[in-house]
Amino acid sequence: MIRHENPDNVLRIARDFPAPPAFVFALWSEPELLRTWWGPEGCRLHTCEIDFRVGGRWRFNMIGETSHWTHGTYHEIVPAERLVFSYDFDDLGVHSVVSVRFAPAGADGTRMAFCQTGFPDANEREGHNGGWNSTFHILGEALLRLHGMGSVWPDLPEKKKDGVARDLEAARQGLDQERTEKT
Repeated sequence: MIRHENPDNVLRIARDFPAPPAFVFALWSEPELLRTWWGPEGCRLHTCEIDFRVGGRWRFNMIGETSHWTHGTYHEIVPAERLVFSYDFDDLGVHSVVSVRFAPAGADGTRMAFCQTGFPDANEREGHNGGWNSTFHILGEALLRLHGMGSVWPDLPEKKKDGVARDLEAARQGLDQERTEKT
């Protein structure tokens, strides 16, 4: 049986950004970067915890006129292409799924297609429409600040390595050094 989504329960937003898809995608992947743009105007993230991997959880406390928590789980992560996660806003009874696609647009731009499903009604969807559009306006401003006038794209923060990754890297460097010394 084919399930048809009620249009009252779906929010779709398309936005173009002046940055390559990998760069726009990266702004969703690190707490330090998310803090620069997440939340509608007048709000900021007080708590930003993410475990950016499939099955990893995220949790935000956004502060504006009031404080509220949202949380979810990452379901799909395809770097520079697609991001899917659950979005739970318990205070409003919103338990939804967000899908974000990143596609090249123009010479160095990105077309971001955002879709959120699962709203309880049209009023809740419209409230989130205003919030997300404001948030994406801030994202666009953050991209312009990060880019700078006429500068090249900055390097993204290096991923922090856990102990296992550091040990593996050290072992590889040791093997490389041994091979070099033998030749």
